[in-house]
Amino acid sequence: MDKDAFIMQLRQMIEIKEKISELLMNVNCCPDNSLLEALFHGMGLDAKKHSEIFKGLLDRAQGVNKAIEEDRKEAILASVSKVLELEWNVKNQTRNIIDRITDDKTKKILTSILGDIQRHEVTLKDLQSFSEDMVVDQEKIIDKIWKYSIKFDDDEE
Repeated sequence: MDKDAFIMQLRQMIEIKEKISELLMNVNCCPDNSLLEALFHGMGLDAKKHSEIFKGLLDRAQGVNKAIEEDRKEAILASVSKVLELEWNVKNQTRNIIDRITDDKTKKILTSILGDIQRHEVTLKDLQSFSEDMVVDQEKIIDKIWKYSIKFDDDEE
C-alpha cells in the first residue's frame, strides 16, 4: 500500500469511528438499567479509542511522532508493569466467576470482558516494547526514527 492511500484510508476510518462513538455514547435507551448503559457506553469508548489510535498511526505515517525521554520511559514502564499486575488479578477473578456462575447472560458478558483483558495484556506488552524502542539515543537517533517509522511500498523507489 502506498503512503498516500494509507493516509487517506486512516482519515476515513477516523471519521467513521468518531461517528460510531458519538452514536453509541448518545444512546439513552435505558437510564434505569446501568448494565445496558455501560455496555453501550463501553462500546462508544472503544470506538473513540480506535479513532485515537488511528490518529496516532496517521501521525506516525506523517513522521510527526517523537522519541520519548529516558526518564519518561522508566515511568511508563513502571505504570505498565503495575497495570499488568492488576489486570492479571482481575483476569483470575473473572475466570473464577465464569467457572462458577450459571447465568448464561452474565457469563457471556464476563467472557467478553475476559477477552478484553487478554487483549489488553498483549497490548500492554507491546507498549513495553514500543517504549523501549522509542527512547532518545543521540548516537542512533536516525536509526531509531527509521526503526519505528512505517514502511510503505513506495519508499523503495
